[in-house]
Amino acid sequence: MERSTVVIPPKQVVQIDYPYYKGFVVKLWNKAKFDVGVSAREHDTDSLRKGFGLSKGANATLNVPAEMYLQLENRFLAPLKVEYVVYKGKPVKRKAGPATPQRGFYLVNSTAQSIPLKIPGIMNPNLSPFSKSGVDLPIGQKILLNVAGKDLLLLTVTDTIPKGARVNVADLIDRALNPEE
Repeated sequence: MERSTVVIPPKQVVQIDYPYYKGFVVKLWNKAKFDVGVSAREHDTDSLRKGFGLSKGANATLNVPAEMYLQLENRFLAPLKVEYVVYKGKPVKRKAGPATPQRGFYLVNSTAQSIPLKIPGIMNPNLSPFSKSGVDLPIGQKILLNVAGKDLLLLTVTDTIPKGARVNVADLIDRALNPEE
């Protein structure tokens, strides 16, 4: 398949939708010098269902169900270039099983550094400096940070996290590196 190219103007968002497809899979390549915000949002409410930052030079594949559209966000003062390929058809579904309770909240990076997280089995988001990324994760899901070759547990998702809460990742890292005795 041929790659399409989109240039996202500074401080703007671009929405990509294929309403006649019953969902689609998109592979993205960030050709810009900065991170691009990538999210899948619901048509009716514009609610964030999946979201992450795509680092410069990185690529990612995202399933976009029929009731959703793809949004690319530029938070910078320079245009960003993204290449993508869309594969028609229903997104790949994960193994069906009993519904796992989910918790939707935001991971906030209040630092001037990118923070590469690991969310095993889900995604490996790279949080841009001074940004927030919406996640909707199953209860019990672990969020990790790789420090000196070892995975450091930052958070285990529980039902005590309020819906829509803003969780400061810098605070999580501080607590994980400096546990109270």
